[in-house]
Amino acid sequence: SSATHSFCIGLTARSTAMSTIPKIMRPPLVGIGTFNHLKDAAAVGEAVRLAIAAGYRHLDFAPVHENQKECGLAITAALAAPGADVTREQLYVVSKLWCSDAAPEDVADACRKTLAELGLDYLDNYTMHWPVQMTKDSGMKDGKLEYTLVHQGERKKIAETYAAMEALVDAGLVRSLGVANFDVRMLGELMQDCRIAPITNQIELHPFLSQSELTAFCATVDVHVVSYTPLGSMNVRGVDDPDLYGDSLVKRIAIELGRTPGQVLQRWAVQRGASVIDDALSPDHIVESRDVLDWAMSASQMERLDSLDIGHRFIQVPFFDFELRPPSNVNTAPPGQPLLTAGHVDKHGFYRNYFAREGKELRTDVIIRRGLLEPAELAAHGKDFFPEKCWGHPIHVVTDEAVNKIYGDQVVDGLTAAGFIVHKVVIKTDVDESGETSTEHHKTVGSMMHCSDMILQRGITKHSAIVSLGGGVVNNLAGVLAGMLYRGITLVHLPTTTMSALDAALDFKQAINHSLGKNLLGCYYPATTIAIDPDALSTLSERHSLNGVAEALKHGLTQSLELTEMIVKPLREGDPYKVIKDGAYLERLCKAALEIKAPTLTFYNNTDFNEFCPQYGHAIAHSVEHLSWSGGRHQPLLHGEAVAIGMCVSAEVALLKGVCTLSVVEEHYDLIGATGLPTYVPRTMEITPLLRQMRFDKHTVTNPTMGLVAEIGGMAMAPGGSSYAFDASEEELIAAIEANILRRDLDNLCGQCASIFAVPITPQSTPATTPQLD
Repeated sequence: SSATHSFCIGLTARSTAMSTIPKIMRPPLVGIGTFNHLKDAAAVGEAVRLAIAAGYRHLDFAPVHENQKECGLAITAALAAPGADVTREQLYVVSKLWCSDAAPEDVADACRKTLAELGLDYLDNYTMHWPVQMTKDSGMKDGKLEYTLVHQGERKKIAETYAAMEALVDAGLVRSLGVANFDVRMLGELMQDCRIAPITNQIELHPFLSQSELTAFCATVDVHVVSYTPLGSMNVRGVDDPDLYGDSLVKRIAIELGRTPGQVLQRWAVQRGASVIDDALSPDHIVESRDVLDWAMSASQMERLDSLDIGHRFIQVPFFDFELRPPSNVNTAPPGQPLLTAGHVDKHGFYRNYFAREGKELRTDVIIRRGLLEPAELAAHGKDFFPEKCWGHPIHVVTDEAVNKIYGDQVVDGLTAAGFIVHKVVIKTDVDESGETSTEHHKTVGSMMHCSDMILQRGITKHSAIVSLGGGVVNNLAGVLAGMLYRGITLVHLPTTTMSALDAALDFKQAINHSLGKNLLGCYYPATTIAIDPDALSTLSERHSLNGVAEALKHGLTQSLELTEMIVKPLREGDPYKVIKDGAYLERLCKAALEIKAPTLTFYNNTDFNEFCPQYGHAIAHSVEHLSWSGGRHQPLLHGEAVAIGMCVSAEVALLKGVCTLSVVEEHYDLIGATGLPTYVPRTMEITPLLRQMRFDKHTVTNPTMGLVAEIGGMAMAPGGSSYAFDASEEELIAAIEANILRRDLDNLCGQCASIFAVPITPQSTPATTPQLD
């Protein structure tokens, strides 16, 4: 059975938690494996002895191979052989934790048993054989694997098993840890969860399965790759498997080099930076596999072998389905840029993260914890949100009428109890025909000047701070105020909406609206701190709750299928209104949105990927949103609702340009619609005014410029290969909007229109008024 193939991993100690552990170098590039189809343990042991004598130092074992005792005797014999010039310290010995020993309470005993069988005091590396746990009674019976699965690929259980393995390092039983068969998602999660980082990942790797995405990610996080099938597993090929060893191109390159096909295949992996493990038995095969380090293939020969990649797996096991693992989309981030910026939990239990940018100092620290806006929490930790220079100086809390009723007094009281002199400025809130509140009409120059007058009259110093308490509008207005007053004073955001917590506050950009368009006036000015209380988001209406979800989903559609599924699946399968009120769901969503957006802010200047990814759907959305607030027959749209529509129309543009397939467009409508967000241009809007308004979008030069999605979780690169910006002609925009409208009309005919704006509603418009001073 292929379920028991060997894996081999080399490691390098990186974690600060391992500072007392001797530095472990990566394993040698060539190693000996011991699978041999669970047959003839004595022959495998003899092969190990011969391999050590031939110069091998990288030895790969596994208890499931049922030959560790024989291999241990071989090590002892090789070290004691007359004239032997190798010591135990020169060997790199790897063994593995089998799936039936993956329960945390069984890990230590399993390791000690392996050490006893091998006759060793320590392992250089202990590897998790699969991201799988089986029941304790699972195992080989009469040459067949009989098992009951506990889990496959579950993050929490993997972390629990791995924590027990970390204790083995602390105890001195093993010097380093590794994993095998981990994809990008599982490896990335483990890197966040672990204390001692794995040094290697053992995977199936050969020219028929190059695993470029996974190997690139391993390089990014400094995890060494080991191929356990460098020859394409020629000894276990099924009748339908292609013959890699006998491939005509492989043979032709072997002739060119005067080498064997096996050496060519192993050199291909080594030249890509991986170690290779070959289950060689005969003396000739052992020597042949060893001799792949003192020569190299040309770039042309490597490229020709790279062209063989057909995504074929020789190793298929019944207890782990590689195809069920969600795509990781690691390549959606440009080279040199991480997909995520992982946070951590500090001594107070605060989740902390940040985003920053080189050049002019731009850095914002972010704190997330449920209950953070409670008066007692603010009294105890409020000073942590501000630089010490602000202590003892007036701070001004900018909020709106709706938020003020719920949180205004408690925030003022909490910050006052923390020792601050606190003043409050309250912006007018509008209520539209549907009963939703909005401050969008007051995100204006007039409101900004009124607020400035009040703050200056009440009194500030160069060490004062502006605190935004509210949603995206309040965040942006307060940001412009902080950037202008005294040429820049401290800014702190306390988001109370999903739009703010998931997107608007998470940026350096601060902006207000102009009569000609949205966000046309503003500046780049970083908040010192953003403090997010996920529980504060549960007081929102359903529309306002989903408003920010659209912005988080934007990053899922452009960067991560996993994030997309994390957002959509609970909303699709449960009661969306209850899910969107759940504090635990909101906390997960806040952290995930921050972690995936942070790299686009930190690495913003490196590539326009970081500009057009966060702006996905916005070129159209800004036009739709602005028109919706222009009065007349239009129903005012919240920003996220407009973005949801804009993303669907953008998908239609991508289809017209040949950037994506029809199925990707269909997925846009399905995924966005499943959340309860609108997907169609409102019936009250005509195409010509939408196009006219797009001229005022900041990304419009000759035509509107936008990012497009090639597949769910992946941005498309524009022709030329250096930019993610696509120029959308007027003809393409008209056709895309018409396609969206046709879908809307067909859905209405079927009674399935997801948009709450299918029927025109006449709103009541409230003119901008002067903010109130408390």
